[in-house]
Amino acid sequence: MRQRLVLIGGSGFIGQSLLRFLKQGGFWKKFQTIIFDPRAPEFFKPDQYIKAGIEETEKIRRILKKGDILIHLVHTTIPADSAETPEREFKENLEPSIKLIEMLREKSCPRIAGLVYFSSGGTIYGEAKKQKPIPEDAERMPGSFYALVKLIIEDLLMMAGRLGWLNYLIIRPGNPFGPYQELLNRHGVVGKIFQAMIAGEKFVIYGKGETIRDYIYIDDLIQGLLVLIEKQKWNQVFNIGSGKGTSLKDLISLCEKVSGKKLQKKFQPIRKTDLKYNALDCARLKALGWKPKIQLEQGLSETWRYFLDCAQAGAPAERTRK
Repeated sequence: MRQRLVLIGGSGFIGQSLLRFLKQGGFWKKFQTIIFDPRAPEFFKPDQYIKAGIEETEKIRRILKKGDILIHLVHTTIPADSAETPEREFKENLEPSIKLIEMLREKSCPRIAGLVYFSSGGTIYGEAKKQKPIPEDAERMPGSFYALVKLIIEDLLMMAGRLGWLNYLIIRPGNPFGPYQELLNRHGVVGKIFQAMIAGEKFVIYGKGETIRDYIYIDDLIQGLLVLIEKQKWNQVFNIGSGKGTSLKDLISLCEKVSGKKLQKKFQPIRKTDLKYNALDCARLKALGWKPKIQLEQGLSETWRYFLDCAQAGAPAERTRK
């Protein structure tokens, strides 16, 4: 019998990439996929799609079966948005997650295997102090309401786990990138750089391009997720990143190298939500046999080829899924 993966918010970048990875890797024999999302998945189809948001807990409850793995991928904002809209952040992201957690403890809800929550390794730690790269046990010092809500949901899941309501798995990803990202969500500097190159437009750099991030190719992120699911590493927290920091200046240089194009740049003052350094220590996951397979330049090259294919096919590469 195939393990059922129930993806809440599964029509976004990570959900669609998981479906693509399962299909291309021949994993369909292991997993059955069900997507809950207000929008139908555009590119890769699950075994079942249900039009529903995270707040529609009754619909979610009805589809769940004993032993399912529930994957929480929903977040409606990005860090820059939440700097000015804390009320929206709490209403759209925190409150529905609380209701979902409460539903899972009710007797009428089947006992699932566990809930996987995608937090944010890229924002939840705040500015790195002594520990570089940043391990999972580093102090969490969110610098935006976006990151604060991610942290609160993490703590709620940990408390629910201690109380015996559910098993949880918290994933803190770095900055994933890859094909389809710019069509499926608003995160992702790599997609925006390639969009600007294709359109001949200026790319906005906040600060001087010295901010450092941990860029991980999406297939490596998905592979890490599957390792944790298959090894049933419940009630733990895992970073998933490359383990290496890359400045925005160096990222742009690599993008120009793989594309053969020069990026037009526009500089603006750095924002309060922009961290200076973020790279993740992934030793905990590597101890389970996982390691990134796609180096940054190779991943950028794969992503650029995708953009070229879109351009040649006349696809609207500038269209962003919000």
